[in-house]
Amino acid sequence: MTRKYDVITHYLKTNGGSQVTLTFTQFDELLFPATGLPKSARKTKEWWANDYHHPEKGAYAWLNAGYEVVYVNLHKEYSVFNKLVKAKWLLGNDK
Repeated sequence: MTRKYDVITHYLKTNGGSQVTLTFTQFDELLFPATGLPKSARKTKEWWANDYHHPEKGAYAWLNAGYEVVYVNLHKEYSVFNKLVKAKWLLGNDK
């Protein structure tokens, strides 16, 4: 089942490094050429929260890609994503 924000997941998985900065214009042109970034994403930082509980927002897309939002500047219109790092002890590699 394809979801509205799967394009973000795909983009981050294929183009991302340890940190990815995307302008809102890049979201509009690259990721959502038909509809553009939702208006609420341009107006409230809540849209950018790293929260799986609100699928109408984009969080599951970047979290499923292994990223989290670490900074959003609504005035300058950009967001910064960092690659999630798993602790070695979680993976059983704590030796």
